[in-house]
Amino acid sequence: MVRRVVPVGITPIIGLCVLMPSAVVAEGQEAAMTLEPFDLKNVRLTDGPSKVAQEANRKYLHALDPDRMLRNFRLTAGLDAPGEPLGGWEAPTCEVRGHFIGHFLSACALMYRSAGDEALKAKADKMVAEWARCQKAMGGEYLAAYPQDFWDRLEAMKKPPWAPFYTIHKLMAGLYDVYTLCGNEQALDVLKGMAAYFKKRIDKLPLRQWDHVLTVEFGGMSEVLHDLYGVTGDPNHLALAHKFDQGAFLGPLALEWDNLSGIHANTQIPKICGAARRYELTRDERYRKITEFFWGRVVDARSYCTGGSNEHEHWPEPCKLAGTLTDQNQECCTQYNMLKVTRYLLRWTGGARYGDFYERAFYNGILGTQDPADGMLMYFVPLATGHTKRKGGRGFSTPTDSFWCCTGTGIESFAKLGDSIYFHDDDGVYVNLYIPSKLDWPEAGVGLEIQTRYPDEDRVTIVVSLTQERPGFLNLRIPSWADKGVEVKVNDQRLDVEAKPGSYLPIEREWKDGDVVQLRLPMSLRACPMPDDPDLLAIMYGPVVLCGLTDRDRFFIADKANLDAWIKPVEGKPLTFRTTGQQPDMTFIPFHKVLDEAYGVYWPVIKAGSERHKKLLAAEEARRKREARTVDRVLPHDKASESAHNMQGKNTLSGAHQGKGWRHAADGWFGWDLKVLPDVPMTLAVTYWGSDVPPRKFDVLVDDKVIATQSLDRDKPNEFFEVEYKVPPELTRAKQKVTVKFRAHKGNTAGGVFECATMKPE
Repeated sequence: MVRRVVPVGITPIIGLCVLMPSAVVAEGQEAAMTLEPFDLKNVRLTDGPSKVAQEANRKYLHALDPDRMLRNFRLTAGLDAPGEPLGGWEAPTCEVRGHFIGHFLSACALMYRSAGDEALKAKADKMVAEWARCQKAMGGEYLAAYPQDFWDRLEAMKKPPWAPFYTIHKLMAGLYDVYTLCGNEQALDVLKGMAAYFKKRIDKLPLRQWDHVLTVEFGGMSEVLHDLYGVTGDPNHLALAHKFDQGAFLGPLALEWDNLSGIHANTQIPKICGAARRYELTRDERYRKITEFFWGRVVDARSYCTGGSNEHEHWPEPCKLAGTLTDQNQECCTQYNMLKVTRYLLRWTGGARYGDFYERAFYNGILGTQDPADGMLMYFVPLATGHTKRKGGRGFSTPTDSFWCCTGTGIESFAKLGDSIYFHDDDGVYVNLYIPSKLDWPEAGVGLEIQTRYPDEDRVTIVVSLTQERPGFLNLRIPSWADKGVEVKVNDQRLDVEAKPGSYLPIEREWKDGDVVQLRLPMSLRACPMPDDPDLLAIMYGPVVLCGLTDRDRFFIADKANLDAWIKPVEGKPLTFRTTGQQPDMTFIPFHKVLDEAYGVYWPVIKAGSERHKKLLAAEEARRKREARTVDRVLPHDKASESAHNMQGKNTLSGAHQGKGWRHAADGWFGWDLKVLPDVPMTLAVTYWGSDVPPRKFDVLVDDKVIATQSLDRDKPNEFFEVEYKVPPELTRAKQKVTVKFRAHKGNTAGGVFECATMKPE
């Protein structure tokens, strides 16, 4: 028996733990901030990529029909419900229906504050009024797009709904934003009614039972309820918020124990936002420690060059990223939430390292995830080579039939693009991002305008407006990558200043109205290697990740320490580069500018004649021979590939492992249609993972005829292997395609299959 040691201040409950309050919190004890953000109404975007993205998002928000969005709420409340039902995650049968509507209210409120859009404010106000009507019809407190028996199922943990508190968080956050950003008092009343309803339900539950409930994803309930307490000062709201501070997750982090490997990323990050907000309201240092430690374990140990940090929504082992590149990296929700965590830390500390990360994740994880033509949004970001944004992962959303979690966070992201450009303390302004924009700080009599094409160019102009002369108030973030000689001029006069990379540079002078600052941040190529494979690297230029345009895996024979020797800028095309001396050469452009092109992000860069070079050459030759034999192939877990091959099955699931997609079926089957040659002997080549457990046994069928029985029992530990099955000629004679199936024996699992191809003989 292992004796479990329980740290002071943490109480065990059925093997889990809940962080207990360390003291009664008095009003007015909020933690002091080093920096404060400006109200969105004081910042306006001007011409540039961010403004284009904001406008595409605004157009989409205007196009959404309120009646269709309200339909499920009205039906649940027993009210008339005009309008056609929406699809995807807002379909009448989806268990997270309603979540997007909360995001929509937040996005409308943010866009009103960011762009002064009165029509979107009016739209949000009308929807809040309809929510209030629904709430009244259901007793005056409860509000959701699904009935109250969902909560009975959740509390009993018998076939619990998908994620009901996750959905409730979105509704509450939308109400909070409409109240705080639009001044809608009715939104606060509806929100307080919801809080009262759930406090009554939760208070009745024994801690053991509540601990079980918290194993079902609950989004940012802690953060929004702490936000509510920040408005009302009601201790009931603080107590309810603390119910969602899940000790089973936060406790180990408080002890600086990394407990992130293998868990669902976006379930956890909102819990950290809640911890951060609790620290701000209560000064409980444990929650600051949790937030800081968590950020480091994600950013420093699990993040790609883009700032993204997960594969198929889950985190890998720390510093083990080389084998995780697929078409389902970097779930966009996680990028949105990691920027929220980063913003908390930047406010608390004024640390430029947080500004650096914010910039990296903004350009490579936010801007590039929207189709600027119609405002549609991505779910995953492919980082494996050969995919496109439109076809990789889930592609872009659709206007009325997707409504993924990332659609919701996406419309919020693109409604608040100006929220972290500028910060301030008591004495001055801190410029954090170099995005074309205007700042108006009337309380201080200060205005700024950033004029730039950054990052297409390395020069930034800042025009100062003052109601009266004032001493040094301007601080400029010098990115950590800007190590090639930063230049600062004021009114064309170069300043003798030490611009240290990775810091905020104060410009000390007596400022006058009309002063013009000229900042030059020389950019250069730099390698960003994988922590567990120094030869596998991404290429960055300034703040942006450069994508190589190709539809297949590549490697480069070159010097990774001297990128300038073999990667050259293309004249007349900003941020466009071309390799030299490679077979063949390749063009690189920024991630945020890639749209329909197939691309790659990470590349083996190796020395000629090295052992790795020999292995890659052999693999390339084998690939060419195999490609010459291949008639057709399907890639499991790849939406576009499986759809093109008429994927079908029963009890089948898919996922990703070691950079490849898989599909299996427990007590079921799955299959695809594949092309064949009618008059040529064919084989079926199938790729398996040699460490699949438990042992599996299944049949391989072609047009419902069993051609083989396959067993998997750790045949080739920790490696992929391929099996070729001969297809009897009579099964392909006079046919252009066949249906290939994998059918589990009773009590067994079929697969996982990582690739399936029809082949000509050698």
